[in-house]
Order: sequence, then structure tokens, then C-alpha cells
Amino acid sequence: MSSASARGTELLMLWSFLALLQLTDPIEAAALQFNSHLAVSLASNGISFAASSEELRSDLLMTQLTDKKVTKKKMKKSYGSNETVVEEMVMCSQHPDAVYDGAIDVLLMFSKCIESSMLSTVETWARDMKNIVEDTVGHYDGVALNFKATMVSGTCTTTASPQQVSEADLDRLTAFPALGDAYPLDLATGSTDGFTAAISFATDETSYNEIVTFESTAQIVNTINFQLSGSGENCEGGPESCIELKEKEDLFMYNPFTVTQSLDCADLENGVPVTLVGDDGARQCFCGCPAGYEMQTKGRDKACVKVGGNASNCVWSKVSGYYHRVNSKASVCSFDHVVDKWGIPLPLPTSGYGSNKLLLLADGSLDPRVRVTAVKEQKPEYYSEFLSSALGSVPSTWPLKFKDVVVKAPSAAKFDPMVPGNDDLPIHDAAKTWKDYQSNRADAMNSIVFNDYGKYRLEMDAYDYYSSATCAGCLAILDNYRPQATTKCPASFCDSAAGAANCGCTAELTVESVARANNLIQQYFEYGDQAENDGCSGNNRCDLHQFSKQNFFESKFTRYSHDEGLSCFDQDLVLGDFLNHAKATVNPLKQSDGKCFDVIDPAPAGQCKRCCKMTTTLREFWTDYRCGSDYDARYCEGDSDQSCAFEQCLVIKGDTLATVTAHIKPDVVAESKKVLQQLHQEDSQTVTQVHRALECTSYYGDDGQCVYMAKISELVETTQTLNFDGDYRVNDFVHWRYKVNGDSEKWQLWKTRRQTSAETGCKWSTCEAVYDNDDVITFSDPETKISIEAWTQCGLVRTFFFYVHLHVNSAVDVCKDFSNMWYQTSVSRLPIAAQMCAYPGSDFAELTFDFHPNVGLQYSRTALRMNVSEVVCTGTLENRTPVEILRVTKNSPQIVTRFGVEMLHIPSTEAITNFDVSCDFTYLDYSESTHTKTCGRSFSIIDCKGPQFDVPGAKCEYDACAGNEKAGLYEACGGTMIKSTKTSTYVESAKKKCCQGCTQTDVACTPLLDTPNTDADLMRCEPVTSGPYSSYYYFPVTLLSEVTQEHPTAMMVLSGGALAVAVGLVVIRRRSNTALASAQTDSDMYFPLLN
Repeated sequence: MSSASARGTELLMLWSFLALLQLTDPIEAAALQFNSHLAVSLASNGISFAASSEELRSDLLMTQLTDKKVTKKKMKKSYGSNETVVEEMVMCSQHPDAVYDGAIDVLLMFSKCIESSMLSTVETWARDMKNIVEDTVGHYDGVALNFKATMVSGTCTTTASPQQVSEADLDRLTAFPALGDAYPLDLATGSTDGFTAAISFATDETSYNEIVTFESTAQIVNTINFQLSGSGENCEGGPESCIELKEKEDLFMYNPFTVTQSLDCADLENGVPVTLVGDDGARQCFCGCPAGYEMQTKGRDKACVKVGGNASNCVWSKVSGYYHRVNSKASVCSFDHVVDKWGIPLPLPTSGYGSNKLLLLADGSLDPRVRVTAVKEQKPEYYSEFLSSALGSVPSTWPLKFKDVVVKAPSAAKFDPMVPGNDDLPIHDAAKTWKDYQSNRADAMNSIVFNDYGKYRLEMDAYDYYSSATCAGCLAILDNYRPQATTKCPASFCDSAAGAANCGCTAELTVESVARANNLIQQYFEYGDQAENDGCSGNNRCDLHQFSKQNFFESKFTRYSHDEGLSCFDQDLVLGDFLNHAKATVNPLKQSDGKCFDVIDPAPAGQCKRCCKMTTTLREFWTDYRCGSDYDARYCEGDSDQSCAFEQCLVIKGDTLATVTAHIKPDVVAESKKVLQQLHQEDSQTVTQVHRALECTSYYGDDGQCVYMAKISELVETTQTLNFDGDYRVNDFVHWRYKVNGDSEKWQLWKTRRQTSAETGCKWSTCEAVYDNDDVITFSDPETKISIEAWTQCGLVRTFFFYVHLHVNSAVDVCKDFSNMWYQTSVSRLPIAAQMCAYPGSDFAELTFDFHPNVGLQYSRTALRMNVSEVVCTGTLENRTPVEILRVTKNSPQIVTRFGVEMLHIPSTEAITNFDVSCDFTYLDYSESTHTKTCGRSFSIIDCKGPQFDVPGAKCEYDACAGNEKAGLYEACGGTMIKSTKTSTYVESAKKKCCQGCTQTDVACTPLLDTPNTDADLMRCEPVTSGPYSSYYYFPVTLLSEVTQEHPTAMMVLSGGALAVAVGLVVIRRRSNTALASAQTDSDMYFPLLN
């Protein structure tokens, strides 16, 4: 019943009973007691009440009695006559030990978190209880029911800490006066001697533990612990038990108080109460004599006097009983031949007739015989712990009569037996003739079969014709064999992956380890289930069980019902408990402010651990039967070595829960390989390295784009999977973070959430994923280390390292070598000084431009090669407008070009002709971007030859060729000539004819240097045949010598002696007389000597 109707029905029953009570005669005495019919006997915590599915009854035993000596008259006819005789009958009286003076004080204990509506319900219930007691026994002084109240601390919300009791909490109790006076718990502790019982109302684990601790400390024997519905885990199943109130009104189902009356025959010695219903229909109680006694008068009083033979001299009666302790296992509960096996002595009955005569004198009406009976006595059995707490721990000192126990320890009157007393059970009744017994006495006892442990009353009755004698004894058969295990207690396992080498009972949680742990738990339960006991014990096990569990994300063990331990490592339950736990999907890297935890281990170690701890101690109930005692002690005990403790922990680590990968994206790898093709780094790779080309030629420079910007998600691709089956989103469990440049930077969150198509604006399946916390990173260092970690609540899954390598283009400093690119091949390959000489005898200067594509490039293993793609040069004569003198568009060209620079003569000649040259060198980098370097320098040209007299042919040449369009003697007639007008500079490259001014000499257009490719050479008009002037053909050599005197470097070379001059002569002479094929060889000989 769980409604107000239940309360109404219960109260109706009680009030109906009280109404019936008023119709009977007045009750002369009553005892108010604490009803413990439904008590559970526990090992160390007194009496508590367990929840029951049946409605509790309020047992009230009322009968008519008196505490005064009262006699009544009864009328009967005298034997053998019709005379009426009046006899006095002794009325029953109240048993003096059952009369209680004083009040029963009950302490009500409330959790501070209890609701006021519940306090009101308890107040109503308490008022009802007092009214029932007062209406029943209220007219007897000294019998009363009193309540007092107190409060204990509690945890009122799941997120709060335990809260202590305050003055305001006690003030709440005063608002409900029927609860009695309110006391602080410490003051209530000081007055515990006056409390008969404690009734508590717990709302949570904190209040329940404090209540149980107080009851144990105060040693209150009678306790009822109520648990309010919805207040947490049921406390049922442990050593402490409680009653769960499904509804507040369920409280009215419980009435723990009874009014009892005990009957006695104080005025009749050895008398027993005899109840009957009188002629008026009222219950009456009179005193009579039990069987074996007769009513006799002793002086003025009557007494019941025992009649029959005296068995005090019997062999069985000379001892206080025989005890046999069964120490071995017996599969069948059967004990016989106790005389032969156990040495039980046999009485020897005798008679004045003699045994042989008895056989002859027997007839149908008279039956001389020897009769042996065995009766199993069932006395009340009390829990030994209760008796020990009241009488001490030495059973041999305990009284044999329970009434003496109550005298010694009054609290024992409230003990309820674990096994109630019952009627005696005959197990053997057989008679033999005197002769048969005398000839085979042992068989009379050996034939008795005892099929149970217990206390047996043995009687031997010897009958002759007219009288009998009885020999009575006692045999106690005790169970001294305890349950024994038949299987081994399982041992826990561990592995080094779970922690240190000495890992105890902790192992990594995998599908295999869960199955292994579950199998060990089944073995643990088999330890108790398959334990063996003797055949007489039956189902009397009282094993001590304990099971506690530390679940995922919990810091301590919590006790549960032992049966729940069977599924502690059930795979579906284990994985379900973790994967469905709210905390399992919380990002351990993210702080409350949205920032990333910048610590090494953001997830607490070991929090994804499930531990199951359970113990079983094999025990059984057994009774220490004592002959001559009207009660026995029942124990719950087992052998000390029959115990099994099992503890196993399985921990989920980051890489146990999930598997992740991270690799550079394929398109990024392809681009890196292209970059590496331009480098000479043999130790570079693209597995963990990203290679990118910059536009600039130096790190942190400004000659182009000198940084690389990208999101990490654009470079690195990740995958993640759960290692356990189930319909779960892996992204809810795996979380990422990164940092760059090693430990110098802080950890940052990465890819915390993929944005929706509505956020990105892209609704196609091919859209690139866009994530929160995936910012663009600017890379500017030659090498940048990227650390990426995947985490779960269970720890680190894996760490990845990637490197971004930036490569600049080769540095270009072509202008540093620009001056060395210009020299006069006709004079020396040495760099040109500030001034240069015109070619001897001519009005122009020979100038060579020699360019190699590697000049000015600074190569390194980590820099990208730059390639020159175009060279454009311009020349300017004496502040005239410039002209393009060279354009070569080609990758990495080799350039050797000779120019003839004509000295100024328009509008007039000048002593010095100034010539400026500027070149633009265009380079292409890896990205096809152009880089241009502009270099320039100036030259001064003078006529180093000087005037001469009477030069052969001079006159005819002058007369015939002066002002002629054709080239005169020693004038340029071919090659690239740089000339000028008054305002501009121009280039002339067409070949001209030579003017033939002297008839004796042919003038031909002759190369200056005899190069194989005449197009790459300068040419001038020179005489080519023998004539009057042939003896003067040494003229150019002489001029060359004169010119070199004006060139300091050349003079230094020539000052070495005649060898250098001779070489010069040989070259010149052979230049005009040898084939073109040998000219190159001679030139190669020439230049090394000069350089």
C-alpha cells in the first residue's frame, strides 16, 4: 500500500481492535514494547528493519489477567455421592518480569535536507502512535511512549558539498511539536542510555552514513532506518539495511509498538496458566498443574507437586548432556549407531520381578517393557552477537534460562529469536521386552537415526506391571564443519601498458581484456556458488559479501549490491557506461574561456578507469545447542582461510579509445617535390616536410614575397576512428591541438568544429572543409616545426611532427663583377682602367663584353637556382642619347661580344671620348617571377699612338680616300661599331668596303683578332700585298708597344723582358699567315701568358 487509503485501512484495523478491547473486562496490567517481529539479525549493528513487500501487521496480544491474588469458587459433586463441593480456583497473575515501569523513549533522526511536508507526515504518524498507546494502556501509570527529535548533516544537491546542521535546522523541528523536544546530535549522544529505539529518515548517502555511525556508536539495539524515495541509491543489501518509502503515506503502514501481557501463576507453585472461555463468553485464566504433577496443599497454600519415579540416579542424568561435534563432511545427513561410534552410555533398568520373569508374566492387559524415545527439541535460537553484547563473549557463563538472561541484561527481553521455538519433534519411539533389551542393550540406541543437527531429549521408560521409571538424558549434535571452496579464487591481471612495471591489478581496457576480466568475475562467483558443505547444513549459508565499484570519471569506490558485481565487466555495459558518459565527449583541451590548455597533460591520468572490488567469505549459520538450556545461540561463522578477494581495474588510454592518422596532403607533397627538384638537398623528404619557394632572395627580405601563409588543415590531412563498435561520432571523442616552433609557442586549439554549409556558403559535397580554430599561419623562418596532438578524455592518442621548409632564390650580385666583364682583347684580358687606348692607327677602340650566366649568382644547397633569361645593354657616347647595343633573350646565355667604339669627330674631334654602358640582367626564379639587376660603368678613350711623320702611303691615302664613304686605311670596315652624331649614339653593323687609295697596295677588310667566326670580330682596312712599304710592316707591333706603355698593367707584364715581346711578335706574324683553324690554338696560348 502506498497511498492515504493504506493509512486509513491500517488505522481502521487498530481502532476496531481498541473498540473490541473496551468490551472486555478491564486490564489490570500492561507492558509497552518495541515490536521487532520483522527485525533482521546482523553481525554488528543490532536490530534494523528490512523493507518488505507485504504490509506490516500491528500485533497486539490482549488477555484478561490480574496482578492480585484472586480465587473463584467452582462447584463440583463429591466422588461417590451427590454432595456438592465448593473448591477455590487460583486465578492467573501478571508475570513480574514482564511488567515495565517507565517510558519508552524513541529518538527521531532527520536529514537536514528533508522537506517540511515529510516532517508534517512524520508528525501525524507520531501523534497516531501515541494516541493508540494512550487509548490502550493510558489508564496505567508508568507506561508511556515519548519521542525526541534531532537532525544530521546531509548533501542536499548533487553538486553541493555536505552541509552541517545549524540552529535554523533545529528550529524547523520545533514547528512540529508532536515530534518531541529537538536536540543537537551531540546532546542526544549524551543521553542515549534512555533511548529504547531510534527511527531515522535519510535523504542521501551523507545523512545515511551519519545515522548508521551514530546508531553504532550509541549501541542502540532497536533501529528503523527509512530511506525517502528518489534520494539516491538504495541502502538495502549491505550490512546496514533500510526501508524505502515509495510515498510519504507509506509510513503509516509501520507500527513498531506492541502492548503485551504475560501470564503467570505466582500464587500456585509449579502451576501453569489455563485459559478458557466462561459461560458468559469472556476469556478467563486459571492456574492448574502440568502433567506429572498433582495439586497438593502445603500449609495454607496449594502447590503442584511432581509425581512418579526419581530419575536423578540415571546414568544419563548424572551429566549435563552429551555432545558430539561433526568435523567432517557427510554427503547424507544421517547419524546412527551412536553407542558404537560416539560412546553414548546405556542405562540399565532393573525390577524386583527380574527380567526373565517379566517375559513369562506378561499378558494383554499388563505390558512390562523397556521403551526408548528420542525427541528433537526446538528452543528459541538467538543471534550470538546480541547475546554476546548483553552477556559477554564467554558462552559458558551464560545462564541456562532465558528469564535469567533478562534479569542479567533487561535489554534481552526485546530480542527476537532468529529461529523461533517450536513443539518437540519425536524421531524415535520403540519398545523392547526386558529380555530383549537385557540381551542386546546397544541396539536400543544404535537403531535411532538422527537426521539433523540439534538438541535431542532421550528417555528410557522401564515399565513393570504396576509402576514405571524414567531415565532422561540429552544429546546435542553440533555442526563443526564449515563451507569449503572447490574452486580457486581468481587472480587479477595487469600489463605494463597501463602504467609502471609493478602495475598491480590494472590493465589496459580492450575488447580482449574486458572479456578476460568478465571471465574472472564468473570464476569469482563460482567460488561461492560451488562451495561444498555437509549434507545436514542445507541452505543455511550466511556468506559475507561485499562489492564496490569505481566507475569511469569517479575518484572513489561506491558500494553496490553484491549481485551487481556479476555484470561489472560485461562488455556492453562497460563500453556503454563510458561512451554514453557525458564527460567522455567533453574537450579536455578547451578551457572555460575558450582558450587551449597550455599544459603537457590536459587530461587527468587514469580518469577513464573502471575498478571492481569484491570479497566473499564462506560462512554458514550453525547453532551451539546446550543441554538444559531453554534457548540456544545461533552463529554465523566460517573458516578463516575460506575467503576470496578479487579486484580488477581496466583503464582506457587515448590510443586505446581511438586511432588517428595525420599526413601531408597529396597536392602539398606534389608541390614540395617540384621545389626539391630545384635543390641539391639529398636529405630532404616529403613525408613530414613541406617545401615551399619564396620570391625573395633572402629571408625576411623585401625583394618579393618573403613569407608563406597557409592553414594547417590546408597542409595536413587527419583521420580518426573509434576502436570500439557502436553508433558514435568519433569527432565527439577526439580533439586536436597544435603549436609551432616547438616549445617557444603555446598550444592552440585546432579544428574544434566543422562549419556547416550555411556558414561557409558552399553546399556541394566537394567543398573544402572549413573548421573553427583553424587560422591562417604566416611562415617566415627557414624551418618551422609544427606539433600536432590528438587527445581524448582518456589521454593522448598520438603526436605528430611536421616541418615547413622555406626556400629563397639564389642571391644575385652581378654588378660586383660587371667591370670585369669588359676588357680589350686586342690589348689584354685584364680589367680596363679608367682610360683605354684606341686601336693603334685607328680611330676606334676595341671593347669586349664577356658574360657568363653564373657570374654573380650565390648558390647554396637550400636556395633555389636563379637563371638569367635576358641581357640588354645600352651605350652612350659623350652625353648623347643612348642606343641599345646588345639584347640577348635566352635562358642562361653565354655572351662574348666585341664592340668598336668610335672616337668623337662630329662636330669636331676631342682629346678624350667618354663612353657609358649600362646593362639590365633579367633573372627568372622558381615561380617564373623576374628579377632585374642594372649595372653600369664609364670608359674614356684616347689615342695612345700619337702623331708620326712620313708614314708610307699616307699621302696617297689621304689624297684618294679623304671624305670617301668607303673606309680608309686602318678604319673600321666590319663588326659592331658604336658611333655618334651631334645628339645621339647609334650602332653600325653593316660591312663597308675599303678605299683603294694607293696603287701599289691592296687594302682589304681584315679581322683584328682572326676569330673563327668573323661575325664576332671587328674588322678594319689593312694592306695585304707586298710593295714598297712591306719593309715597314712592323708598324702595328711598334704601335702596340707604344700603346702598352700607356697602360700600367700591360707595362708591368711587358717589363718582364724580351720573352713577352717575342710572343707578341709571333702572334701578330702568325695571325696573318696561318689558317683560321690554328688561330684559336694560338689565342689560347696567348691569353694564359698575359693573364
